Amino acid sequence: MKKYILIVFLSCCSTNLVVEEVQTTPVEENLTVCEVLEAEYIEFSNELFNTSFELNRFIDDISPNNVDSDRDKFFKDMEKNWDYQEVYKNYLEVRLDVYSNINKLYDANSDCIVSGDQEISTEQVKEAEKDLSDFISKYEN
Repeated sequence: MKKYILIVFLSCCSTNLVVEEVQTTPVEENLTVCEVLEAEYIEFSNELFNTSFELNRFIDDISPNNVDSDRDKFFKDMEKNWDYQEVYKNYLEVRLDVYSNINKLYDANSDCIVSGDQEISTEQVKEAEKDLSDFISKYEN
């Protein structure tokens, strides 16, 4: 009987874990237009960074060899390996989407001072479009 009382007591007194959602981006209503622009840029940039990281990890996991050797194998075997094609196509699509969004973001907010390394030029967007278009023409036809 003492066991049951102890179990009931412990279950009643046990602490409940509460997961608190932490807001990582500031509330937009307290930010200036340029600060909102910077926050949006960071979100886009992080998306591209994560996709690039996934691509590099995928390439590095091809073999126990060094990443340069795996990268050579990845691009050499692209034509005959559909998995490689899908991973690389995803990277190219995300890159184009991010470049386009960052370019539009800064074009629409030219009053904000932007350092040169954050800007994505129209030429860079066109190059990303061409890379994706070339890839699709080569591997999906």
